[in-house]
Amino acid sequence: MFSNGIRCLTVSAVAALFALISADSYAQGAKRVINAMALTTYPPFEFKDEKASKVAGFNIDVLEAMAKKMEAEVSWTETSYSLMISFAPLNTKRADILLGTMGDTPERRANANFLDYVYSNQIFYTLSAKAERFANPEALCGKRVAATRSSLIEIQGIEKWSEENCVKAGKPAIEVAASENTAQSRLLVQQDRADAAITGEGVIAYQNKLEGNQYAVISKPVVKLMTGFAFAKDNLQFGQDLKKALGGIIADGTYSQLLHKWGLTDQASIGQPMINGQP
Repeated sequence: MFSNGIRCLTVSAVAALFALISADSYAQGAKRVINAMALTTYPPFEFKDEKASKVAGFNIDVLEAMAKKMEAEVSWTETSYSLMISFAPLNTKRADILLGTMGDTPERRANANFLDYVYSNQIFYTLSAKAERFANPEALCGKRVAATRSSLIEIQGIEKWSEENCVKAGKPAIEVAASENTAQSRLLVQQDRADAAITGEGVIAYQNKLEGNQYAVISKPVVKLMTGFAFAKDNLQFGQDLKKALGGIIADGTYSQLLHKWGLTDQASIGQPMINGQP
């Protein structure tokens, strides 16, 4: 009886040891998962590919390429711009990283860190059918220009340009027509509820490919916006891992290939990875 008891204990101990080894091997072999939140309303950076039923765009491809460098995989969740700029998903640990082509500004750095990865140059545009009315951007003075209500970059970009080019010249200021997102801004212009709108030049280049050059750019960049992927302020090692991975895809040419794939110019290139504007 005693001998059988010892034998049973030994077998149990060996089984437990093999279970621990197996679990450890699985843990070592399992890929790291990056929980990412993305928008579906800002092509070519982020949008919903209805045919493939998944998010797509430049930002998506960039993070996927970075994840490969990190030997990780990305788990995607769709979100809204208002939730994204609240940074609540980072604070509650529902997300490791937020995309959204967010401007890296001092105000936002109070709530999150930013891996700067691309410049989004903001321009004024209108319908091609209206282009003759706006032979120069000063023709926008006193007109309604659509902008995303939650985007301080767009709103402040309009207000600053209006002050410098309209008000100081004795002309009426631009009136901001607030929208919920970039797609709704385009709709306001199409419905003649706004004379023009502001957005990234890459966005309009992409939409013109889809819609047969329906839009006309009527200004040089109003704002050259450095944008970043947001990550939690207490997740510093993750930020360094992201920075190293971004540097890797810049060095091997993947980043440049993705710029061209999505119709972005070399002026949009970040050049080198930065966190909060610092190399």
